[in-house]
Amino acid sequence: MVSRILVDGFKSIDRAELDLGMFTLLSGVNSAGKSSIIQAFLYMVQMQKQHTQKETDSEYVVLGKFADIRNHVKGNKEILFEMDVKKGTTTSASVMRLVSGDSFTAAAQMLRSEEGVNDYVSAHNVVYLSADRIGVKKAYDLNIEKPREIGNHGEYAYSFLGMYGQEPIPESAFAYDSETVGMSLNNQVNYWLDYLLGFHIQTDIVTDVDQVIAMYSNSQNNRYYRAGNVGTGVTYIAALVIAALSCKAEDVLVIENPEIHLHPRAQSRFVEFLAYISNHGLQVILETHSDHIYNGVRKCIKKRRLLKDNVAVYFLELDTAMQTELYKIRLNQEGAEENHPYGLFDQFDDDLDELLGM
Repeated sequence: MVSRILVDGFKSIDRAELDLGMFTLLSGVNSAGKSSIIQAFLYMVQMQKQHTQKETDSEYVVLGKFADIRNHVKGNKEILFEMDVKKGTTTSASVMRLVSGDSFTAAAQMLRSEEGVNDYVSAHNVVYLSADRIGVKKAYDLNIEKPREIGNHGEYAYSFLGMYGQEPIPESAFAYDSETVGMSLNNQVNYWLDYLLGFHIQTDIVTDVDQVIAMYSNSQNNRYYRAGNVGTGVTYIAALVIAALSCKAEDVLVIENPEIHLHPRAQSRFVEFLAYISNHGLQVILETHSDHIYNGVRKCIKKRRLLKDNVAVYFLELDTAMQTELYKIRLNQEGAEENHPYGLFDQFDDDLDELLGM
């Protein structure tokens, strides 16, 4: 698993070091550095793949000009990224430096890349779903060239389901109650969609135009509707479920704002879904603005669906100089907070106090 990330001199981040868990949650105010940490991690994986593989076109993020991404308060001449990978009791490190290149672009230099990191990146996938995800469409592109990719925007999730829905899910350990639900990707996706929102999905491939159509039905009947005729949240969550079940053990799933268009109950239940597959070997990194996602994590710890020691929760805010301040939230075995920085999902209580005249 990826056990540690260090980011130095990047955007609003002077220096931030994060110990990751099998389930890591990033929360905080807008523009405080959550996405920047994810971008740093994805860029390290991207450059690591290019460093270890002769042919790769993996591209999660484009950073742009060095002058735009360095920390202007710090005034640094270089940006440092570090990543540790833990396998058993062995930890391997990768260290990367970004400097100003031609035309002020950011040029990456690999300072150290230990064998354990090289092996990990070569053997495992990082599946990333940005906040800017594909939503409701009449038809989705069929990904013929790279059929097992989901896409950074989830644009190929339905292609993946259409092409591999009848096959067993890629990681048998992720299958929920296989004797009752079945091992096929279709069955597993529909089990979780039913639990989350009460819907099922089916896909039809139109080979003549390389498109795939997604249709949805309420789990209480067999009538299927086009995506435009069901709630938007159904489409958004379906892509996330497909993406998660496309992974294998020791892969990394990174999702920005999983709560988009979701009812609070579905948000909480989605955390239960992620907790289940995380417990079976998938490393999960979430960035969220939702207290329902956060409390869903706490609830899973209390119910022992997540082990406290496998969870890392961080809160980010900005100081008076608009620099990132990073807090690691300590949760006990009951999911209760042992430290609580002001601003960590306090708004409900603040609003309630005003309503009650306090």
